[in-house]
Amino acid sequence: MLVSEEPLFRLAMGRELASDFELVPTLGIASADRRMDLGVVPEAVIVDLDSVERAAVPAFLARLVERDLAGPRILVSSYFRPEVAAAYSASSLTHFALSRPWRPGALRSLVESVMGLSGLRAMTAGR
Repeated sequence: MLVSEEPLFRLAMGRELASDFELVPTLGIASADRRMDLGVVPEAVIVDLDSVERAAVPAFLARLVERDLAGPRILVSSYFRPEVAAAYSASSLTHFALSRPWRPGALRSLVESVMGLSGLRAMTAGR
């Protein structure tokens, strides 16, 4: 699930991920909550922290826990420096960080890694 009110950001994320993942773009936190209320259960959630709704993100992340969402949460922000984002990602089991703008392929690599798909892709490519 892509959570961002910014169309260009959703487009950039979609461009990088659409070929390998089923995406559920939402127009922000309220839209994401409504989608989940209707039964959408995302395997992972990517949240744009550079939004008007930034103050609502902690409560949204808490609701993901209340919904028993087991998948990773990837927080993307222009306020993260690459080194800080990498350290944050390495210290968490469910929350990961990516600095914005990211290098081409970095979002896909992070999603594959946190979802345990990078090793699977390497094995399949070796066949």
